[in-house]
Amino acid sequence: MSVEKFDLLIAGQLCPPASGQYYPLFSPADGTLVAEVADAGRADVERAVVAARAAFYAEWKFCGVEHKRSLFVKLKEVLHAMADDLAAAKVQPLGGPGIPPLIDRVIDFYTATLDDGAGELIEHGDEQTNYVYREPLGVVAIFAPFNGPMLGALLAAVPALVAGNTVVLKAPDQEAPQALKTMQAFHEAGFPAGVVNALSGKGPEAGEALVAQQATRLISFTGSTATGKKIMAAAATDLKRVQLNLGNKTAQIVFPDADLQAAADATVGSAFPGQACSAISRVLLHESVRDEFIALLQEKAQSAGPSMLIDAAAVERVERYVAMGRTHGELLFGGARPGDKEYAKGCYFEPTAFAFADQSSPVCRDEIFGPVVSVLSFVAEDEALALANDTDYGLLVSLWTREPVRQRYFARRLEVGVVTINSGSALSHRTPWGGFKQSGIGRRYGALGLEPFFEYKTVWVS
Repeated sequence: MSVEKFDLLIAGQLCPPASGQYYPLFSPADGTLVAEVADAGRADVERAVVAARAAFYAEWKFCGVEHKRSLFVKLKEVLHAMADDLAAAKVQPLGGPGIPPLIDRVIDFYTATLDDGAGELIEHGDEQTNYVYREPLGVVAIFAPFNGPMLGALLAAVPALVAGNTVVLKAPDQEAPQALKTMQAFHEAGFPAGVVNALSGKGPEAGEALVAQQATRLISFTGSTATGKKIMAAAATDLKRVQLNLGNKTAQIVFPDADLQAAADATVGSAFPGQACSAISRVLLHESVRDEFIALLQEKAQSAGPSMLIDAAAVERVERYVAMGRTHGELLFGGARPGDKEYAKGCYFEPTAFAFADQSSPVCRDEIFGPVVSVLSFVAEDEALALANDTDYGLLVSLWTREPVRQRYFARRLEVGVVTINSGSALSHRTPWGGFKQSGIGRRYGALGLEPFFEYKTVWVS
């Protein structure tokens, strides 16, 4: 069976990397070779950024609203026509066929802002006129995550393009095929050459070169906090703007009045495999329901079966944290690769839970990005609040209680960007998504998801 090669998209052309080198991608389900992906280097990055910068001035910055709107209408048609190819391009076979409705909603939401006008008249008189208007930044570099290559690419590219910027995408190493195909949809929809460019590359070279390019004016990154810090430091050289959607250590707080069945279902659905920034990884249980909830959690986790991770390196990372957990805490269940032959060639790990007396262990503090949860108990409300806030991260907390006063109390005091009450997570194209502390800078979705892609200019006319 032939293996598809995935090329770069630069200046409206699909092209091989300058080096001629491709890197292999293997299925985490069974270890088979599934794709060969262009390994871009600095020369390819230079070509892509030059193309994006030229297209910004020649094609896109002053593009008319109606023409831009028509291109996004066509983009939706192309994405749906490519739905099967996009699904087949995903290396980790999770998620259903078709284009998720959220993608249509994101495109519709941001293209609707084309009707909002370009600015605001501040003063208009006989002596002078003063107005403020928005204009695009220029070239935007996008780093999409492996756990959502299509949505992650579009979630940054669509508002960036609506605002009038051009883009260069760096596809995630492990899921480059779907990200590259997603950006090709813009080309198929008729976006001018150079407005949308897409690169792939194994290792840091292409990404570092893209961040370092002087013409790049904003870095939109989704990924680990460690990498986000490196990007922010590098961006400081030219005072580039950053939009960072980084890690988290999501706490789930369960009170005695919670629906324990629903809460346990939410934990399993989120924590296993746990490859998401919103994934529940700390379960904080009122001591009166601790034993009952752990029994439910173990039963549901075992029914769910082993968790598939993105690659062998992810499995090895989980194993290192499990070794720490065995030293610092009590293993409740899991803690190993599955023994069944059907999983032997893939990247699998059992759903795993540890009980801890406190949160001093790295298992409780680090983002593992795998199927491992830490279980702690509490008695008083403020004890639960302190445990939840005792983290370097601040993206999401899942609170389980039916008591309205308690709901309001916690919502006001939790140091996170998103609080979900009686659900594991929640997402809308209309509401901002992002975190406090080391979970990132800026927001995605909603009106706040568009703001980073604009500059504001004040004009005085005398």
